[in-house]
Amino acid sequence: MIKLTRVRSFPPVHANFYGKKRIDINFKLLKQKRDGELNKEGGKKWNSSFWKQAKDQLLIESNNKCAYCDTPTRVVAYGDVEHFRPKSKYWWLAYSYENYLPSCTACNQEYKKDFFELQDNALRLKGPSIRRGFTDDKLKTMAPTLTVDPVDDTKGKRLQDHIKEIRKEKALLINPYFDDPAVYFAYRPVLENKEVVIVPSAAKYEKVIKACDELFGVNRKELLDHRFQQYLLYMTLRHILADGKISKTRRIMIENRLKEMNADKSAYAGMIRFFDTKKLSELPWDFNITTL
Repeated sequence: MIKLTRVRSFPPVHANFYGKKRIDINFKLLKQKRDGELNKEGGKKWNSSFWKQAKDQLLIESNNKCAYCDTPTRVVAYGDVEHFRPKSKYWWLAYSYENYLPSCTACNQEYKKDFFELQDNALRLKGPSIRRGFTDDKLKTMAPTLTVDPVDDTKGKRLQDHIKEIRKEKALLINPYFDDPAVYFAYRPVLENKEVVIVPSAAKYEKVIKACDELFGVNRKELLDHRFQQYLLYMTLRHILADGKISKTRRIMIENRLKEMNADKSAYAGMIRFFDTKKLSELPWDFNITTL
């Protein structure tokens, strides 16, 4: 997982998420809440075609990688538009652009689903109170400020107000658009198991990493294996680079390759950046190690 930056201009933000279309979808959502439609079992509650329009830009911002596990998604699947705060619990954020992330199917559908963990004794965010007697005109006055307008911050809920609200909730899960994963994540190579495990960078983040493991699957078996393959390549290159006898040309080639592994577009770049902060002597390595 690496820090992501959300682009806030049109284009590339799709027209669904700003201006009149944003307000219109919010109004429809408020009406559904008032009329009790969101509480009914079954039926089509959500307009998934609306948020699917965010997918292309989200994948560009994540370099076609899952925002949670840092694995390329488009190689085997197109990926999902993931609601960081699940719409089943945070109904008013169902069409909020600020609540969307690009995710692989495994992280989204096999692990996170509709779960969302908070710190101990933290209070879950509450949406606006909508009463049965609210008129359409009343709901129309509420619709503009229900969500942030990502293109014009003066037209919806202010972005800083939204950030203050979500900070107060004290989520255990990391949102790479608002949090820097490098603060929380450390990586531990386990040579005997041919794995690289994500661990907390400090004891105070143990619950955060536990939640990310349980709800994102950041330490699922296939990721442990894939990260270790990258670790093998990374360590091989660093040991070769440490050899003072290699030619200038080869040194440049290796340095360029390491820069590529460190770049946003590369799989598991967060892990590589963590290793780059360590001396070579601090990283476990066995020159006889082989891969299966």
